[in-house]
Order: sequence, then C-alpha cells, then structure tokens
Amino acid sequence: MKKLFFFIILLLCNLQWYILNAKAAPQNPIVVVEKVRKEYISDSFLIVGRVAALESDTVSVKTFGPVEDVYAKVGDQINKGDILLKIETDELLEDKVNKEGELSESLARLELEEKKLERLKALIQSPSFKMAEYEDQINIVKAAEGNLIKITSQYNKAKIAYDDAKFKAPYSGVISKRLVTKGKYVNIGDPVFEIINKEKYELEANVPLDKMEYLDRKKNIEIILSDNQILQTSIKSFIPKENPDTRTVLVRLQPLFDVKKTNLIINQNINLKMYLKSKNKVKTINKDALLIKDNKYVVYLIENNIAKIKPIITGKSYKNYIEIIDGLKVGDVVVTRGNERLTPNQKVQIEGK
Repeated sequence: MKKLFFFIILLLCNLQWYILNAKAAPQNPIVVVEKVRKEYISDSFLIVGRVAALESDTVSVKTFGPVEDVYAKVGDQINKGDILLKIETDELLEDKVNKEGELSESLARLELEEKKLERLKALIQSPSFKMAEYEDQINIVKAAEGNLIKITSQYNKAKIAYDDAKFKAPYSGVISKRLVTKGKYVNIGDPVFEIINKEKYELEANVPLDKMEYLDRKKNIEIILSDNQILQTSIKSFIPKENPDTRTVLVRLQPLFDVKKTNLIINQNINLKMYLKSKNKVKTINKDALLIKDNKYVVYLIENNIAKIKPIITGKSYKNYIEIIDGLKVGDVVVTRGNERLTPNQKVQIEGK
C-alpha cells in the first residue's frame, strides 16, 4: 500500500513538472501567409468628367457694314440656315455692281487683245511680219489675263460680301450670348453670337498619368447620374500631352446613348467609372505583407518555417494587392498577418498547419 501511494505521489510530481515546463517553453508565433501569384490586374476608379460640346463657338460675320436688324436673342432655339441678322446692303451692292462692271471691261479687253495676237500670228509667213510687234502683243495679252484674274477675285469677294449680308446660323443650337445690336457697324471677323448645340457633344476627363498605361480601352465606361441611372460611353481618343500642373492626360469619350433623350447639358460635371487592366500578367502580393524598414519595402519570406526578411521593389497597386517588380518569385510564401511582431530568421507556425 505504501508503494502504491509513493508511486502516485511520484506520478503527480512528474506531471506537474511537465505542465510547468510546457508553460515556460516559448511558443512559435502563429502567422497567416499567402503565395506570390502572377495574374492580370484589374481595378476600377471614379473620376469627375464633363460634357464637352462638339459645336459651341463664337460666330463672326463675313462682311462689313451697319447692322440693319437682329432677329435672334439669347435663349432662342435656332436651326442651321436660319437668318440671325442682316447688314445694310447699299454699300455692298454698290461695290458689287462696280466690280461687275470692271470685270466686264477686263474680259472685253482680253478678248480684243487676243484677236490682235491672232492677226499677227497669221502674218508669221508674210514679209510684213514683225517679230518685235508680235512679242509685244504676247506680253499685252498676258497682262490682260493677269488683270482679269485680279478683277475676278475682287468681284467674287464683293459678291460674297453682299450675299453674306444675311448672316445665317452655321449649325442648329441655342443662342447663349448676343454680341451685336441694331445699328452697330461691323467688320469682317467681328463676333456677333455665341451658339451652343446641346444635342451634339462628347465627354472628356482628365485621367491621372499613372493610370493611363493600364486604362482598359476595350471596356465601356459608366456614367453615374445623380438619380443613380447608368449610361454607357467608350474611349474615343486621348490627347498625347500631359498637363504638368495636374499630371493628367485629357481623354475624350464617345456617348453610347441617344444624347437627345438625356438631360445632360454642356460643361456639366459627371461621375465616371473607369476600368484598369494590365496588358500582361504581373507578380502580386497582398499589401498586408508590406513592412517599411530603412525607408524601403520589405516582407517576411517563409522558408522551412523560418521567417526571413526580404527587400522588394514594388510597382502599381490595385485594390488590396501590389505589383512586385523585383525581390520575389511566383510561389514564394510571405507573411500577411502577424509580420509586425516578427524578427529576422525567427521560427514561425503557419496558421492552419
């Protein structure tokens, strides 16, 4: 009986010793890991764009004279070809008639000199033919031709000026500003109206330069309206010039909807959802794996359950992942949780294993 009691006491002592040692023994930290993978990177981002008019200009007169009447006012809806104003034609008509008379005289003079040249040419084989007189007549004909060309040009300008006395709308739209009044004298090129065509527009956005390389040009861009309605648009072109102040590039977008059935107006700001996609597969890791040491990015690389510190070079970031340029290869295992408390070459336990 004493032997049994002594054995039990000894067993309890050994058990207590093992429990105390187990508590005292340091435990390997448990960490969460992920593998370096290679994949196409895709992401989306919101940006503010605007409605850009295709036809929105300050239009100018093509002739001169006092304004006889103005038929359009601010806010008027106009159609292409509508007469917007009329310039007094007395001076223009007089100039046109004078140039028409000069043109007739110049044409008659040329015909007369050409007939003289033909008569002299017919005498080439005659003893009375004079080469000097013939050559002088050739020069006279050439001068008459030059004068006819000059007068014709002047007449055409006078006719155009007269015809343009009735200023017509170059395209349909709305008068946004009137810059002339009745009685004002205008010269060629003077601005008279600002016209906006609200039914012909595109969209544009200043996209950050660092996103241009990965902008998915095959995927439609979403326009998110204030009532949560979604419209579709696509990339038409981009202006190959950086804005040095904003580090952006202007991208033009083509509407994929009926612009006449929307309430968008020129210069309106709109929310755009654009998409990114890498052209090739890239190496990525979870951003949670990143630590900063000596102003450089490092990660803990797991090899045989040993956490080894590894400097890396990163590239573009997308959502929760970041591109790896150098320092890791596909399949490497890195710590994504628990890495803040690790020390180099520390033995770890991987969660779930």
